[in-house]
Parts: sequence; C-alpha cells; structure tokens
Amino acid sequence: MNARLSRQMTLLGICAMAFYGIMLGSGIFSIDIMPQFIISAVIFLSSGRIMRKAARAMVRDEEEEQDKRQKRKEADWPWLTGLLNWTAAFLIIGLMVIFLMKPLGVSFTEVLQLTTAPDQFFAHSVP
Repeated sequence: MNARLSRQMTLLGICAMAFYGIMLGSGIFSIDIMPQFIISAVIFLSSGRIMRKAARAMVRDEEEEQDKRQKRKEADWPWLTGLLNWTAAFLIIGLMVIFLMKPLGVSFTEVLQLTTAPDQFFAHSVP
C-alpha cells in the first residue's frame, strides 16, 4: 500500500511540475510566484521517494520482527501465576494490617501526623 501511495505522490509531483510549466509557458503565472509552486512540486516528488524508502524499511522490520518472535522464549505461566498470587496475598495482608493497626476514631491523615519519626530525626544536632 505504501509503495503504491509513493508512486501516486511521485506522479502528483510530476503532474504539478507539468501544470506549473504549462501555466508559466502560457503566461498565466509570472516568475514571481513560481518558487512557491516549484517548492510544492519538489515536496511531492521527494515525499514519494521518502515513502518508498519507508515502505522498504517497514517490510524489512516486519521480517526481522517475525524472526524475533520465533526466537522469543515462551513465558513460564505457572511461575508467573504463582508470583501474581503471592503478590496479591501480600498486598491484601498489608492493607488489612494497616486498617487493623489504626485506632478506631482516628483518620489516616491524623495517624501520619502523629508519627514521631520526624521529631526523633531532627531532635539532636550533629556535633
């Protein structure tokens, strides 16, 4: 698809160059506005070439990716399942510990403010 589109862009650039040449030759366009039209035609011509290179690179990358997929090692699903189960278990137990250790009438923000760790850290100056 990209190769066909690149051919169409190149053809559009050639047609634009021919159109601008005919308009210049017939005297409809003056020399003053031709640089803008020539630049647009050159952009069309070069975009077709760039798209053709990109299409070749994409095909090459897809072939390399298929080779990598074939070489890739299969995932160890039983081990990953066990890891997920243990992680979820530790997470649930940790949340339960946090809820059980917090006093009933105190919010979480108050609990964090009541910790003495910052006070003890800055209590003494270093001699």
